[in-house]
Amino acid sequence: MPNRLEMVVGGRRRTALPNAPDFTSRISLSDGFFMERTRLSPFELPDHWIPFYGVGLQFVEGTGKRFFFQDGRHQMLPFENGDSLVIAPQELRQYRLESEGTFILVSIEPVVLQEMVAGSASRNPFELTRTWNGPDPALRDLVLQLQAEVVAGHPTGPLLSESICTRLAEALIQGYSIGRPRLDRYRGGLSGAQLRRVLEYIEESLGVDLHGSEIAGASGLTRYHFGKAFRQSTGMTLHAYVLARRMRRTQELLVKSDLPLAAVAEAAGFSSQSHLTSVFSTRMGIPPGSYRKMRRRVSVLFRTHDLARSG
Repeated sequence: MPNRLEMVVGGRRRTALPNAPDFTSRISLSDGFFMERTRLSPFELPDHWIPFYGVGLQFVEGTGKRFFFQDGRHQMLPFENGDSLVIAPQELRQYRLESEGTFILVSIEPVVLQEMVAGSASRNPFELTRTWNGPDPALRDLVLQLQAEVVAGHPTGPLLSESICTRLAEALIQGYSIGRPRLDRYRGGLSGAQLRRVLEYIEESLGVDLHGSEIAGASGLTRYHFGKAFRQSTGMTLHAYVLARRMRRTQELLVKSDLPLAAVAEAAGFSSQSHLTSVFSTRMGIPPGSYRKMRRRVSVLFRTHDLARSG
């Protein structure tokens, strides 16, 4: 798999942006999403097309300027600091940027959107989304949330990033599609047997990185339908449920074992001790080490009280 965003020039793939990125990240969901953040200076591209959908954020001092030559005409597309950019695939064009700034782009493989659209078997995925530029607070927040999770190293596993990606794709379909196609809905939730298999799989796998596609496989549903069905059946998103179970396992290990915090973090599925401490402190209001000491003091007090009463 490529480790940079790519475009197609003269029938050959090449790196899309000229400057080396600050970071790149291939985000799960069968590698259907890719994020790249790059510091850009003025550059020009020849005739090209891109093979993916894209949602970007643009940061620039003042007003940025980009120029296109497509559909037989030239056009200038100005952009302001923090503007969003929605890109559609297979639009042959030339491109020139005359500004400096930072560009964050999330690419989405067409098949991902195709699977999310009702009646998608008869639709051409390249006809769904048009190119657009301007302020969109919802898209901006989702891209920044995804960037924060990627930069943090997915401290509670990839499920939160997958959830953000799904919401980003839904926003793209609902807000920027030609003809406003409907999202494919899954009704009825999970059956009792499906839910039992899924919950057992999660419980047995808390100590490793859990991916939505793997958990969905235990139910027999596609990853997109599974996310909707799981929430219908439990009232919680998949990420929220898994995080709650990891927190519960952490509490049990802190109280019932003498494992060091690094081993507790690993057994509960956190990426490191520092990430466990951060998440635990935020949700519980107390660091895990202090929680362990507090619970053990309480346990000693109860035992002492029971002995006094029995004596």
